[in-house]
Amino acid sequence: MDVPESFSDSSLDNAEEGVLAALLKDVMRMATYAVEVGRLPQQVKFSELYRLWDQKIERSESLSVEDIDLIENYYRLLEDELAPVTAVSLFATNAKKNSRNLKDYVNTEAGKHARHMWYLSFFILALIMGINLFQYIFHMLSADWAIDMKENFVYITILYWLAAGITPFAYGAFGACVRLLRVTEQRLRDRSFDPRRIPEHRNRMVLGTLSGGVIVLLYSSGGVGETDIKLTEAALGFLAGYSIDLLFSLIDRLVKAISPDTPTTPVSKSKKTETERVKEQNRLVAEKKNLAVSGEKQADIAKLSPITNDEKTPKGNVS
Repeated sequence: MDVPESFSDSSLDNAEEGVLAALLKDVMRMATYAVEVGRLPQQVKFSELYRLWDQKIERSESLSVEDIDLIENYYRLLEDELAPVTAVSLFATNAKKNSRNLKDYVNTEAGKHARHMWYLSFFILALIMGINLFQYIFHMLSADWAIDMKENFVYITILYWLAAGITPFAYGAFGACVRLLRVTEQRLRDRSFDPRRIPEHRNRMVLGTLSGGVIVLLYSSGGVGETDIKLTEAALGFLAGYSIDLLFSLIDRLVKAISPDTPTTPVSKSKKTETERVKEQNRLVAEKKNLAVSGEKQADIAKLSPITNDEKTPKGNVS
């Protein structure tokens, strides 16, 4: 039976050599960045890295076990020193070869994600502006439309209310975009952006969009906490999209306000009363014992007092 090429020893050796070469490239990338920011560990020696690079990358020779352990040790030292910057984040924020500026972070894998966020933000902003413009025109011309377009005015009214319902969700999505743009900008600057977290950003967008609409449905009084600050539905939607914790804190308050009082309170009071009654009885018994002991001591003192007085009487005064 022939062994498939994908499971042959030569293919496995090639895979191992490829992984080792990639690991060496990651170590060299992190060491170069550590030198740029002045955070290179003392244990990491560039002379050893260049020797390993020449042997493995340039001449494609195998490395000894000691050299492999050295690469692994360097990787761990650099990873601990540069955290949260990693080899993956450095590669994602590394400018393309055709870029004129090596620090052109927009022309990177992470910059590509940032550009997508720009387009999405401007699209949502255009949608919000279009909805506001339509609502403004509807308020101005609704009376005329009701007369001139009787057949279509019902559909226009439905479209108006649909736009009004979409508005909080749109502001929530816009708030989430602003939040993610701030986070992405910070991670681009310190080169800690990890492309593996892009699905997390997408999930954050969905949560922000839903939070913007849900918080308006749940919160209709127009105030924030116990302050006098009044917020519109659009502002609430934006804040909920920007900070999802605002929605969760509101839900916790509503749950506490709606949930009925548990019957454990009177039971706990009765238990507390019974415990206090037992303590009171024990205290009274202890006081009685103390009184009895003190009475016995006073009686003994009374018996001994004549003898004490006789002993204290001077012998010359005895008749």
